Amino acid sequence: MIIGGYLPWWWQGACIVCTAVALGISGFSITMHFLNYRKPHEQRLSVRIQLMVPIFCITCLTATLFPTISGLYFDPIREVYEAFVIYTFFSLLILILGGERRIITEICLEHVPSSHAIPILGRFMRKIDLSDPSDFLMVKRGILQYVWFKPLYCLGNFVCICWKHPKLEMVLLILYNVSVTWSLYNLELFWRCLYDDLKRFNPWSKFLCVKLIIFGSYWQGILIHVLILSKKTNNGTEFDQGYVYQNGLLCVEMVGFAILHLVAFPWSVYATKNMPLSARLDYLHSLKDCFGCRDLKWDFAYTLMGPTYYNYRNFEPTAESSLIARADPHSRMRRLQQGFRFEKSGRE
Repeated sequence: MIIGGYLPWWWQGACIVCTAVALGISGFSITMHFLNYRKPHEQRLSVRIQLMVPIFCITCLTATLFPTISGLYFDPIREVYEAFVIYTFFSLLILILGGERRIITEICLEHVPSSHAIPILGRFMRKIDLSDPSDFLMVKRGILQYVWFKPLYCLGNFVCICWKHPKLEMVLLILYNVSVTWSLYNLELFWRCLYDDLKRFNPWSKFLCVKLIIFGSYWQGILIHVLILSKKTNNGTEFDQGYVYQNGLLCVEMVGFAILHLVAFPWSVYATKNMPLSARLDYLHSLKDCFGCRDLKWDFAYTLMGPTYYNYRNFEPTAESSLIARADPHSRMRRLQQGFRFEKSGRE
């Protein structure tokens, strides 16, 4: 017996049940965040990351029932949101550390510039010093380029599906892998430079929420397609087995991801019991704050502006003179080249 004509009845039934359970868990967590909306800057990022589960649940279940329609119209929504979540996680790490200004003008003054994780890049590029606004901008743009590229990639895929352009499809695949690799590499650079500062906030559970659901599912899909191509699971059907089976597995796995998100982004820390003296936004205003996206417009605009905003003039060090005195010599030299002058033997 087959339900929908693509998965065995027991598997399709499990997909429907697991999707309903995952949506229930995720919906409860997100709703409780909105009912206890006391830290907008932090909670809006948490909610945006948790929305991955409902989006994946709906699109994956649709893919098992209507693979052609889903691949054409629903998958691009999921893929663009995947890229957006990487940026959101990066924004959350910055927020945890006190914001970009504190990272550039205070925290990273105590850090030795970090070498590149790939040794060959170290021969052509200098070490990463996040106390230098231009280095910070380079890392940030390296992460954000994936967010900007993904809609273009989805549009190109739509063209390939509708009008069959195998060469364009190959170019898009190469560019996609380069873009996602460069984005992950820059996220790893940021993590590496500030790991000791992030460690006390225990961000590993949040990192796993992003890493597993996006890139774990990506490699799982590749493995399934390899098995299909090797004909170990081919039964003569004409539909894309790899695509349907991958989404069928994700439907079941979403229950685990929903629980992981519930634990990693708990709403209880914002409840009245833990924040008795803090006011909260009402439900409608919390929805408007989360989905209004004003913070995204501001951040994207200033990131695109580049050196006109991310420079030493706008990020003048405000840390104690002792921190400035301990700054890396190369960092101090770059400040001198940009017009900064030190006094009292370089202590201020």
